[in-house]
Amino acid sequence: MAKTMKIGKRLIGDGEKCFIIGEIGSNHGRSRKIVRELIDAAAQAKFDAVKFQIYDPQEAFSKNVMTKDVHLEHLYGKEQWWKICRDRILMPREWFKEMFAYARKKGLIVFSAVHWAPDIKFLLDLGSQVFKIASIDCNHLPLLKEVAKAGKPMIISTGMARLDEIDETVKFLKKAGNDDIALLHCVSCYPPKPETVNLRNITLFKKRYPYPVGFSDHSVSNNMSVAAVALGATIIEKHLTLDRRMHGPDHPFALEPEDMKGLVRSVREVEAGLGSEKRVLSKDELASRKMIRRSLVARVNIRKGEKLTEAAVKYSRPSGGICPNDFEGKVKGHKAARDIPAETIITWDMVK
Repeated sequence: MAKTMKIGKRLIGDGEKCFIIGEIGSNHGRSRKIVRELIDAAAQAKFDAVKFQIYDPQEAFSKNVMTKDVHLEHLYGKEQWWKICRDRILMPREWFKEMFAYARKKGLIVFSAVHWAPDIKFLLDLGSQVFKIASIDCNHLPLLKEVAKAGKPMIISTGMARLDEIDETVKFLKKAGNDDIALLHCVSCYPPKPETVNLRNITLFKKRYPYPVGFSDHSVSNNMSVAAVALGATIIEKHLTLDRRMHGPDHPFALEPEDMKGLVRSVREVEAGLGSEKRVLSKDELASRKMIRRSLVARVNIRKGEKLTEAAVKYSRPSGGICPNDFEGKVKGHKAARDIPAETIITWDMVK
């Protein structure tokens, strides 16, 4: 069995409840009110955690990158992308302490993706118990080295990464002394086409790596996430929004509040239904077996001493008598030990 990850008191891994993360990301519109409402919606839907984004846009992007280069000129006009991130996308750093505290008040684990080393201390000072490594940084070994030093668990998205790159990352972190990690299968398209999601990568990861495996889902519906849980994902991450019609790049594929509740309901239902690889009949199914399975039943009145023939019996519900499988070899041609009225369930004490 794979290792488990522990965030606070919450265990994550095989045999544990799926850890469901709500990605608030840029969908707050730089409104304190909306941030709080998204946290409220996640808590009401019974998510386990919410996640934010923090980075320095001047460090993250070349200033030559324009909105057209990231295919978002239609939303923000012609502008340097780093400025849009600074002024329209990122939640102000001054809000983080307030929002971390508010999320915790609502019973949620709260954390952030980290994109450069100076933010590690910033997040640790806020009491962050786990770090997210976004797909963009899956192979950013200098950053991973610094995050590993913090000694906290790391949830790593693998979008865009080849298998050899994921292997290299895992090997690097193990050598760095902190492989307290979970790996999320991820397709870095927003949203991806269903035929590109390749959910069987979850089973591939589970066979290949001794760590919790999850799924960072950018698809529009909950179908892929629910299927991922059925395949063994123990972490699900989905973007959240109050309304998909809101202005911004991540709203169209994010979950609205009712969808959030639907995701949690579906995931918990699938978890309950997965059970184990042991063939065990529940009490309810044993009751059904008694009611629905067939027995040998007298088709006609059978007198004591008469032979039990195919014409004299039928195979009918309920069970409790002789199994139909036993008629041919153990009952047929034998004599009745007593009178058997028609429609009576035939039991072994009625057969000589």
